[in-house]
Amino acid sequence: MLIISIRDYVQLKGRVNLQDVARHFRLSESATEPMLNFWVKKGVIKLVNNDLFTCAGKQCSACISCNLTVYPNYVWVQ
Repeated sequence: MLIISIRDYVQLKGRVNLQDVARHFRLSESATEPMLNFWVKKGVIKLVNNDLFTCAGKQCSACISCNLTVYPNYVWVQ
């Protein structure tokens, strides 16, 4: 099932944003977000505050001036 594959993808990556998940599964963001929120409600993943992820050149090998506040971030918690 797709919803289980999404859960497994978040587990594998550790931290993902909505756009990455939607792109990986070739889905719209509006179709992906409810599936991620299902797992948030189950307590398997957590929606995190984007302010925790500020780019200081430490997260990327080459800075492309990412705007990390555009898309929600999801973190595996189990």
